[in-house]
Amino acid sequence: MSSASYIDALPYFDKQVEDPAAKAAAQALIEAELRKTAQVSDDDPRLPPTVEVFPKSTQLAELLNGYPSNPTRGIDPSKYGAPVITEDATVEELEAAEKQSRIGEGHMALRIENTSILASYGPNAWLVRNYQLNSQLTELQQTLTTMKEQVTDVNRSRRVFQEETGQHLSKLESRWQDLIGSTVQLEMACKAMEGEVKGLRRKEEGLKKEVEELENQ
Repeated sequence: MSSASYIDALPYFDKQVEDPAAKAAAQALIEAELRKTAQVSDDDPRLPPTVEVFPKSTQLAELLNGYPSNPTRGIDPSKYGAPVITEDATVEELEAAEKQSRIGEGHMALRIENTSILASYGPNAWLVRNYQLNSQLTELQQTLTTMKEQVTDVNRSRRVFQEETGQHLSKLESRWQDLIGSTVQLEMACKAMEGEVKGLRRKEEGLKKEVEELENQ
């Protein structure tokens, strides 16, 4: 026995789906089926575990906490700024100011180096990457156009097939109704003929009795 299942529906031909009562009945069946379907909880073992994107960088994890629902918080630049020292600063405050100055100096040196590298290699890298993205975009657009054409062809062939099948089914249904009507008429005619035959037989029996009575006289 084949395990293939066939859908008994011709949505391009059948108009019963446009009936509000039929739509309401179908929606009720869908909702009833959804109520029977078990809901998957967030801690279901079948779901993949949560992946820590930045497990070793707590600062970056805090920076991206809640993204994308919450906007990304900017980096606090105050620790890279020039320290403020008062005349009565203690040795600890001076050491902290020196440390902050070294951090700021290193930050600025790194920014200068990054700016120099960006000025040297950034334009070419940007052009190459832009060319790659344009090539990918063109390829994706061509793929999208091809897929849309295929979808249109499938829908067109499906519509033609369903309309032809629907017309064929309508002809078969009309033929079936004609045959049923002819069969009913034939049965009625047969019943009428049976009644006439029974009546003729009764007349025949009556005539036979009359003949027998006349012969016996």
